[in-house]
Amino acid sequence: MKYLFRFLVISFLVFGYSFLCVSMLDVFRKNVKAYSVNKDNLKTSNNYEELFESTLEDDILGKINIPKIGISNNLYKFNSPLNTVEKNIEVLKSSNMPDVKGGNFILASHNGLSTIAYFHNLNKLEVGDDVYISYNGVDYRYYIDHIYDVMKTGKVEIKRDKSKSTITMITCKGEDKQLVVIGYLK
Repeated sequence: MKYLFRFLVISFLVFGYSFLCVSMLDVFRKNVKAYSVNKDNLKTSNNYEELFESTLEDDILGKINIPKIGISNNLYKFNSPLNTVEKNIEVLKSSNMPDVKGGNFILASHNGLSTIAYFHNLNKLEVGDDVYISYNGVDYRYYIDHIYDVMKTGKVEIKRDKSKSTITMITCKGEDKQLVVIGYLK
């Protein structure tokens, strides 16, 4: 009798769980179908999708490419909601654009394992490595000149030759430091 009761309880749990899984799968399929129908309707109504894509395209400032560490990413204008370390590589507002002679193009991004940690391999760069920036239809090539750490205080002293056009890339390094990578225009 004891075994029969256990058998009935286990059977009930197994069949109940199976029924729940099938029910959830059915709900999931209905939601996917509803999304597909809504997405198709969205495309044809008021060109919303095209408007959204063009707005993002209008926000693009340029592109960064660092082949050695696998970075190839859009950069966004200062006022874009995508120009933040919480969503992308941020172009700091104190930056000069790459076409400014003797200017400093300053970028910051997260380090770590999250999907927004674009600079997670920045520490693998070495003196002499190349960084490419595309801006206003012109490609700029920078070479890494020096790399250093600073204590994380909310401000970073940028040590650079102010007579040269510079790129500065900043990310966290552990709990209490930041990594600063300085490159000059070739």
